[in-house]
Amino acid sequence: AVPGKADAPTIEIAAHAGTCYGVQRALDMALAAAPQAGECTQVHTLGPLIHNPIVVRELAEAGVGLADTLDDATSGTVIIRAHGVVPQVIDEARDRGLHVIDATCPYVKKVHAAAAKLVAQGYQLIVVGESGHPEVEGILGHAGGAAFVVSNVEDLDSIDLCRRVGVVVQTTQTPERLAQIVSALV
Repeated sequence: AVPGKADAPTIEIAAHAGTCYGVQRALDMALAAAPQAGECTQVHTLGPLIHNPIVVRELAEAGVGLADTLDDATSGTVIIRAHGVVPQVIDEARDRGLHVIDATCPYVKKVHAAAAKLVAQGYQLIVVGESGHPEVEGILGHAGGAAFVVSNVEDLDSIDLCRRVGVVVQTTQTPERLAQIVSALV
């Protein structure tokens, strides 16, 4: 508050701010993999580790570069970001002789496993999330592409629900959105 001004707004600073567990874990893994003084090892994240240009710049200053594709990481180490990727990307990186550090968030990995299991059990899979988002693309890859992405209740209108339905969710979706879609499915 401003002294002498009774109607002045109050600014409160949050006690905690920062990244989620999965992103912090990925950042810690990237920094641990960064080349030490004098090392010639190349280390790249596959895509920006976090959607924060300041953090991406700080990683570059620490020796962790950015590779938009595997073609941009010709040797050394590639770090899979917290969003995860389709399984074929990790296989291809290893086939190219790259050392892979899989920093996929453990919560995202649980979604990958659930998606694969539901599809294997014959469920028609619904992914609640943003079409085209890297996390959703990874989920679809683990589901073998056999899934529908739904970001709102209206998206269900274009899906022919012809068998048992399984639902997984992008980890950054709100509980309210998930509840709306599940309610409409029920």
